[in-house]
Amino acid sequence: MTVRFDDAWTAITAIALNISRQGRDVVALRDMVGRISIILDDRTAEAALDDLTAWQEEMRAAAGKFCANNPIFPATQLFQPDEIFEDPDLLEISEPGEGIGRCALLERRVVGGDWSRVRSQPASRRVTLYGFKGGVGRSSATFLLAQRLAEVGKSVLVIDLDLESPGIGPLLQSDSEAPEFGLVDYFVEAAVGNEADLDLVVRSNRIRIVGNGEVWVAPARGAPRDGYAYLPKLNRVYTELPSGAESGRETFAQRLESAVIACETEVGRRSRVPDVVLLDSRAGIHDVAAVAITQLSDMSLLFATDNSQTWTGYRDLFTQWSISGAAPLIRERLRMVASMVPPTATDSYLQKFRDRSQTCFAATLYDDAPAGDTEAYNPAPEDEEAPHFPIPILFVGELVGLDPSERSGWHESEIVRAAFGEFLDRAVELTVGADDA
Repeated sequence: MTVRFDDAWTAITAIALNISRQGRDVVALRDMVGRISIILDDRTAEAALDDLTAWQEEMRAAAGKFCANNPIFPATQLFQPDEIFEDPDLLEISEPGEGIGRCALLERRVVGGDWSRVRSQPASRRVTLYGFKGGVGRSSATFLLAQRLAEVGKSVLVIDLDLESPGIGPLLQSDSEAPEFGLVDYFVEAAVGNEADLDLVVRSNRIRIVGNGEVWVAPARGAPRDGYAYLPKLNRVYTELPSGAESGRETFAQRLESAVIACETEVGRRSRVPDVVLLDSRAGIHDVAAVAITQLSDMSLLFATDNSQTWTGYRDLFTQWSISGAAPLIRERLRMVASMVPPTATDSYLQKFRDRSQTCFAATLYDDAPAGDTEAYNPAPEDEEAPHFPIPILFVGELVGLDPSERSGWHESEIVRAAFGEFLDRAVELTVGADDA
């Protein structure tokens, strides 16, 4: 019988748990192509290993072609065993009981690992705007939220993290007045210690504010000019820097955070420290979105339209947080946004959206507890403060295919302001508090 990817992992997990019941510390490791091995900690006399043949044969039978060539590695045969047994991405599944060893799982990923690395205390007043699918009006909402925050006197920095298809930068700033460099330039320059004095931010020339408010933008790319190459830089953004690099070993998440801090610092040097930072994120299951939501911001607005593809995607993400034990850390930092709501059927659409959203959250991120358990976190479907309860944005046909260079005043339209009105009121309140909304 052919053993498939999911079944192999389930089977080896069971074997690892069985080995741990014999008092041994064990890690089940799945590599980047899906092959699985078990690492046994034999670094003490008490943990000395017997013949491994029986376990190896059991693993080969259970995992088929997804079993590694060498199914079991004793820790003493590894050059740096602590890199396995102390890896921050270990998912511990140990069973309680005297004499039972530690059991953990470890995934080696090319992409996607940062979805499980939820920071307990991210920077405050950084807001990620994210949609599982593109084309849901996220960049337009980012623009209008920046404008509203500036209208109440805030200094706002908008960072275009949609590096593959930059959107918010061109909305906020014309090419002729864009900064010399963009976020991708920071990545390639910082990799060799050459990031000093980069011109990364500029005050928006498409949002005019009367009063103390201001909007700054850090675009993904620098101003168009002869000799400026974007794709070669983009190809190097997601690289993890090795220990021999100028700045030492850095993960992609650390590099992205350094870029965000550099933009914040430049705004502070040129004006004042931003009161709010809006991160316009890449859509889909992407490492940029993973880092922005789990590590860089203390609130994430999750844009969605009510369709099965959207809810399947969000359920996949939420399930990963549930499996990794990160649900309690992340769930109250999320808020669903129902975008492109039909103006002629608003109430019925939002009720259906809310019900499907609550079902998705309840199955993954909310606590599964009996009625009357006041300690459990499981908000009611009608709870307007709950993460699943949608903040609406009405559909505006005139924004489809918007070219800001042709319609610079699109954001002043009464139709646009009415469509985004409730979203802006609630988003400002969530970001800076009711007193400033």
